[in-house]
Amino acid sequence: MARRSRKPTRADEARAQIDEARARIYHDLVLESAEQLFGAKGFEEATMREVAQEAGISLKTLYTTFPGKKDLYREIQSLRGRAFLERVGAAVEQGSGPLDRLARATRAYVDFLLEHPNWLRIHLHERVSWALGPATGEGTELWRAGVDNLAGIVRDGVAEGSFHPGDPDAMAMMGIAIMQVHLSRALELGEKDAERLADEVLLHLRRLLCSSESAQAPALAESA
Repeated sequence: MARRSRKPTRADEARAQIDEARARIYHDLVLESAEQLFGAKGFEEATMREVAQEAGISLKTLYTTFPGKKDLYREIQSLRGRAFLERVGAAVEQGSGPLDRLARATRAYVDFLLEHPNWLRIHLHERVSWALGPATGEGTELWRAGVDNLAGIVRDGVAEGSFHPGDPDAMAMMGIAIMQVHLSRALELGEKDAERLADEVLLHLRRLLCSSESAQAPALAESA
């Protein structure tokens, strides 16, 4: 005769909730520790043992949470990448025209990366040009989305005469290269003033994109 399965008790449900909460805590702790370590040493140089030590957990617990280092890297890129695109996208949607959208996007871009310097360091460790993007890997989708967002702003700016005529994709890639140079220097110099840095980036984006008349537009320099 088949044995009836036992109906879960409140105690069983409570233990399951505790186990789930513990797993989430380990998950978040490991991600934070890995992001810091990858940012400090680079993905290739960091080891899973060092991640476990940084998180204050055993290597066995770490491998229970994430099967390997690449899984950790993909999760960091996915979580941060989605949050980054959402922040920039929301800022762009609030803009009233190409100049204002460019200003808001740039400030959101700079704010997010200065708020998450370890994620920024991970990208800079890879020595990949943001203008051209990665050839393969997890970052290609994020890069393409970033180029498309900026290219859309450029396309509208060209159409209304605020920006120089040109290939929107190429102009967006050059704009992203400007951001990479400024953010790399900001980390090197310990820059933490996001507003000042965004003003500097916007100054160079004006020189790249804007016609002589629109280059003086105050919307670019105003805080979103």
